[in-house]
Amino acid sequence: MTTVLRGCDLVDGRGTEPRRGVDVVVEGDTVREIVEPGNGDYPSAEVVDAAGMLVIPGLINNHTHGTAYGPLFPSGHEPLPLQQVNANLDRHLLEGTTAVLCVDGFITAEAVARTDEAHPVNVKAASCNTPACLEAAIVADGGGLTEENKAFTARQAVAEGAVALGEIGAGHTLGGGGASYLYIPEEIARRTGVRVTAWQANQLKIAVLGRHITTSAFDRDAVEEALAGANLTGKLSVEDAREIVSGVVLPAFDIALRGLAEAAEQARELDVPVLVHNAAASMTQVAAIARTDVRLIAGHSNHPSFTPREALDHAAWLKERGVVIDVSILDTFGGGRPDLGPELLYAMFEAGLVDTISTDYAAGHHDPILLAIDRATKAGVVGLPAAIAMATSTVADTFPGLAPRRGRIVPGAVADLVVTDPAALDDVRTVMIGGRIVVREGRRVTG
Repeated sequence: MTTVLRGCDLVDGRGTEPRRGVDVVVEGDTVREIVEPGNGDYPSAEVVDAAGMLVIPGLINNHTHGTAYGPLFPSGHEPLPLQQVNANLDRHLLEGTTAVLCVDGFITAEAVARTDEAHPVNVKAASCNTPACLEAAIVADGGGLTEENKAFTARQAVAEGAVALGEIGAGHTLGGGGASYLYIPEEIARRTGVRVTAWQANQLKIAVLGRHITTSAFDRDAVEEALAGANLTGKLSVEDAREIVSGVVLPAFDIALRGLAEAAEQARELDVPVLVHNAAASMTQVAAIARTDVRLIAGHSNHPSFTPREALDHAAWLKERGVVIDVSILDTFGGGRPDLGPELLYAMFEAGLVDTISTDYAAGHHDPILLAIDRATKAGVVGLPAAIAMATSTVADTFPGLAPRRGRIVPGAVADLVVTDPAALDDVRTVMIGGRIVVREGRRVTG
């Protein structure tokens, strides 16, 4: 089967300047050639009219949750229904993503294989099942961990196809976003019947433990203000709030911090990359790992717990030591969160600090990678070819087992291709995976 994407503009994922008005010829599952229109003779080919459109490699997302069948998050939370996992993968697909790395961390190889077989998006996994990370998960939650999940160690996972260790630490065990949108609201609701927002819970958490998660940061006045802002005055006392936040965050915290160094050592021994939770609370431990020779990816280095100056200085220091700086889109553009706008993301692009772009989960509300690239390029903080490379070829190079022969549109590469609107990059029209069209006119092709 031959398919020709006719008359497109092409950003090939290598960081090079766009090519205008070319034909991309796909034969079987492979890019055969890129030619000027009319220079190839393929009378039996399926022709996709891509005139005026932009063709890019399928995006490779290195930080996703809820994209494989099994326990959710590195806290071992109960699994999502299979239909929801498939819906999450559909969403990534319609956003132009053709390969994902699931960093939930405790999913077995068999479950990953089942997920990958059930959906056109290529699904790979990372593992966080080292002794300390497992202990932290059980302390924080562990509600979705079966005995099989607990026994499926990181070493076994790598032997059976996991391409990295990660996410090591997490917002669910290190007092980050997972504590704010999941565990603190749940405990407050259990105590009071009031459901607070993630923003309100986060304000309460910072008032009790600070951005760096320490008991010495407790601020009684700030707690009272946060309780009032969440309509909890009279329902919870300051001491009640302190007890709830501390009880959610602190039991697993030091164990999870210990897990960072432990997992980095295992990753070095297993010769795989390690993706760690990089935030204000973990930055000292991440810096310590960066002094070693492990292949380290600092996940979501634009984490909202950082101050802007802190994030930029920390990322620059890490990058000087060869660490891969990942930024996550989160719900930066569509979430309406007062603590999360595009300013830090733009500053990191403008400073030349970003290596890879992912989504993370953002309580299931992540923005599309292409939306962020569209906004950032229009803001003039990064060039389009460089930004596309950050979501394609650089990811493939950083995680060698994640997307082999993918991430670039060159002869001989696997034909994972996206046709999108150059005026609105997140308006994805056509997606091809392995030479097969799986999205047409913005809709998933079934059957």
